[in-house]
Amino acid sequence: MSVHKSCLLLLSLLCWAGVLPAMPLKDREVNSGPPPAVYLDSLGRDFVLEKPVSRVVSLLPAATEILFAIGAGDLAVGITEYCDYPPEAQSLPRVGGFSGATVSVEQIAMLMPGLVLISADMHYRIADLLDELGIPFFAVEPRNFADVYSVISIIGELTGREEGAGRVIAGMKEKLKTAEIRAALSIEKQKKSGADPEIPSVFWVLSSEPLMSIGGNTILNEAIKLAGGRNIFEDMKEDWPLVSFEEVLKAKPDWILSADDMGSALDTMLLSRREFSRLIPAVEKGRTVNLDADLVYRYGPRLADGVLAITALLHP
Repeated sequence: MSVHKSCLLLLSLLCWAGVLPAMPLKDREVNSGPPPAVYLDSLGRDFVLEKPVSRVVSLLPAATEILFAIGAGDLAVGITEYCDYPPEAQSLPRVGGFSGATVSVEQIAMLMPGLVLISADMHYRIADLLDELGIPFFAVEPRNFADVYSVISIIGELTGREEGAGRVIAGMKEKLKTAEIRAALSIEKQKKSGADPEIPSVFWVLSSEPLMSIGGNTILNEAIKLAGGRNIFEDMKEDWPLVSFEEVLKAKPDWILSADDMGSALDTMLLSRREFSRLIPAVEKGRTVNLDADLVYRYGPRLADGVLAITALLHP
């Protein structure tokens, strides 16, 4: 079948399902009901919502977690191979991998969604194709905790689960408050013992070859700060800066943290650099830890659990 005929078939399916492309407000018929809500996504595009959607495809593990956490899991009709949490999601149809190159737009269209949740950074290449086929999508790319709350809130409104979204946000903020209190109590305990309290410094290893860390404008930097720590590269403007061993040695971090998706890369890096064991407090004191990648790299409800996990390390 030619590409042209395939597109016509997909458009026919979408029209049959009542899934139409978002139209500018000026082109819509004026009615006596409330005006449709318009949401601006992370690609700078408007999503026009006249009523909550009933069929959702998620191309993001974090968005899938959000859907189930706010009580909209029953609306999910398709996910990616990497959407493995919660366990209830694993029985849903798969539409490809995480990157835009591995996602099947045709499979998405066959599921006839009223909403596709995509990443502005990872899936921007398929945005125009989704638009051409009349498949409504909303792009997200949170850069801080405030953005995460906003994404959860908007997904709640798009799916008619505002109350559930509010509960999830409140629960996250409560966990972050717990982390703040724990860090404060730790500092106070140091003061009472006569020690000069210091904020624990953290070297986050994003990659070992090349050696890459996190800058000050990332969610991970904010997570470390909320956990009562200080990222040794917080002054860097790049999100994911390449750094040198000399810079790490100079900073003398109290902790070296990474995510367990690196496998043994962190251990290999430490073993290959003997000067680490002699000159860096984190290595000397055995403070090198791989954290659960899903808690620190998925910008959804469990990100607050990631902050608590970091706090428990920095302020035992």
